[in-house]
Amino acid sequence: MGREHLRVNRFGLAEYEDMVELSRGVDVSEPAGVLHAIVELVLPEESGLLDSLTDEAQADFVVPLGMCAKMLSSGEYSEMESVSAACTVSHCAAAHMSEFPDDLARMVSRLPR
Repeated sequence: MGREHLRVNRFGLAEYEDMVELSRGVDVSEPAGVLHAIVELVLPEESGLLDSLTDEAQADFVVPLGMCAKMLSSGEYSEMESVSAACTVSHCAAAHMSEFPDDLARMVSRLPR
């Protein structure tokens, strides 16, 4: 059975029915904290990590990560928006985990999916 799509939230991230229950059982600070650490590791130009990723990983993973960075910088997001962001980044990173540095792979693996 497919996932039931509910809406696209104000940050451009999809929300699904199964995320409703997940968002109720998650402390919003946990996925947001992990996402913040990933953003701080990957997106700053001086880290060099972004340039080390393949074009495919940049397209699949970095684009949604940038959307999450915008959400985090707003400082105002719901549990559902936090879970949606975490699940999106986790899902988009899945195909590229083997090429990620170990610390990035560990952080991504802590996100709900």
